[in-house]
Amino acid sequence: MTMKELQYFVTLIQSKSFTKASEQLFVTQPTISKALKSLESAYGQALVYRNGRDLGLTDAGEIVFQYAQSILFQQQELEVRLNDLKQLKSGKITLGIPPMVGHLYTHLIQEFSLQYPDIEVSIVESGSRKLERAVLDGKIDISITMLTEPDPRFNTWAIGSYPIFAVLPKTQQWENKQQLDIVELKDLPFYLYNPEFIISEVINQMCLEHGFTPKIGVRSSQWDFLAAMVKSGTGVSFMPEPICRRLNSDDYCFVPIKQNIRWELAAIWSKEHYVSKASEAMLGVIRGAGN
Repeated sequence: MTMKELQYFVTLIQSKSFTKASEQLFVTQPTISKALKSLESAYGQALVYRNGRDLGLTDAGEIVFQYAQSILFQQQELEVRLNDLKQLKSGKITLGIPPMVGHLYTHLIQEFSLQYPDIEVSIVESGSRKLERAVLDGKIDISITMLTEPDPRFNTWAIGSYPIFAVLPKTQQWENKQQLDIVELKDLPFYLYNPEFIISEVINQMCLEHGFTPKIGVRSSQWDFLAAMVKSGTGVSFMPEPICRRLNSDDYCFVPIKQNIRWELAAIWSKEHYVSKASEAMLGVIRGAGN
């Protein structure tokens, strides 16, 4: 049994496909099959069963899968701690950033790279909910996310607060609006972010609290696509002020919402996982930017 065999096994189970696992690991399918057979031989039991194209875990496989994840995580922690002994002369940090946030914080990454040129910064872009799960799983060191309420699983550091506007096509109906109630939009198609984006949760919950379920016209992870949908259609999207500033005001109406929805951004990191020296350094840059 080797670490590589355990990694192949865990990736196979998580992806539920030899094809997908081989693509993620950049190895051939026979290599993964060989690793699986080696583990089954070492433990003397079948670990997976096949039902058509589907893969399932046997009882023994369930146990090995749980322990394998723990072993691989411990190996990762060991490598991080040993890297810390090099006093930030090398290393890597993984930072999670929602797509619409990236342009706001490039200066933080540039500042970090100037101070610690030998540390590699890897960026993972996704919705806040998915990034939160990745932080808890130890796949991401620090993430920038939209906060709605305190979460005891995370340490947090507030980094920005912005109003969220209703983004509407430039028509006579909306261009003189100084403010609108969310209820005024109930008959329009809503162009929202994908469900893993907290901003979509907030908008949906606000609609429900005001007596209606929004009609979803389209969902996307890309703010510029949602903006294009608004420009070419009759629907509404919702975007924080920094995104609105990037759009042409000749094409859109940006109307404040009476309910005063805000985009509260924070850096989060897990209370359960070891905080590497590289992560501490990044947090120092983030905290310093607010001073």
